[in-house]
Amino acid sequence: MLTFHKQIAFALLAGLVLSMPLFAQQQSDTLTTADRPMHTESERQHVGEKQPEPESQPPLPEGMTLDEVFDYAETPPPSDYPDTVPDDKLYLFTMFEQFEYRTTSSTMPDHLGWEAQGWFGRDFGKFWWKNEAEVMFAEASEGESETDLLYSRLFTPFWNLQAGVQYANEWITDEYEDRWSGVLALQGLAPYKFEMDNSLYLSENGNITLAMETEYDLRITQRLVAQPLAAMAVAFQDIPERGLGAGITDVNLDLRLRYEIKREFAPYIGIRSHFLVGETKDIAASAGEDTGQTLFFSGLRFAF
Repeated sequence: MLTFHKQIAFALLAGLVLSMPLFAQQQSDTLTTADRPMHTESERQHVGEKQPEPESQPPLPEGMTLDEVFDYAETPPPSDYPDTVPDDKLYLFTMFEQFEYRTTSSTMPDHLGWEAQGWFGRDFGKFWWKNEAEVMFAEASEGESETDLLYSRLFTPFWNLQAGVQYANEWITDEYEDRWSGVLALQGLAPYKFEMDNSLYLSENGNITLAMETEYDLRITQRLVAQPLAAMAVAFQDIPERGLGAGITDVNLDLRLRYEIKREFAPYIGIRSHFLVGETKDIAASAGEDTGQTLFFSGLRFAF
């Protein structure tokens, strides 16, 4: 047994002796600066070396000392001095998103409809208006319109919070009805570029309604654009004078295909499915009115 242990010890010792030259070679291959005197000489030249003094002082305006220059630099700019960044500009914009002639599959006469909005103001605060209307082409004059007058505040890069009033009116020949409502709206661009416009209304009679609209631009080519749109209205209580029941009242599903001759000018064609929902549908059906219809339209989208 002792002889076996001696053999193992001898083998380990022999391995250690044989590996020493290889270890020594690796150590000698390690890069050092000991054999590079230029490195040491360069270090000695820079230690304690003083930076050269400038040949002359910076030029000063004539008749002013350096302290006077510093004092002048701290004063506000003159009133006629231009802004370095023109970020407080006033903007004026108007867009007719829908201006179209509509034909329907129901007994409802053909009519002209439009939906427009615009604003005047700066980047963060604007006066914002919205207008939506329908005018019937029949023997009797008939139509309705809604106009929102709002103050709009940009509170995130893509969303505006809006507050103001709405004036709405309806007329049939010699009959005319109108109402005022307070408005609180949220309008902006959701992820994946869905444009949304949601408005909460409180009428002068204390009725609360909600209007929601979402649309999306699907670019087929650089000029040809398909635009699906979904809109829904909600009443928070029964409103007999307007024929509305509590809950979801009506839904619009639109599809428009436009050709952008310019970004600001595009003719289009489209189709809409309009239908009443819930208690509002029951109220219309009991009165013998249509509860749903399909509309075809052609029109122009333009901005200036």
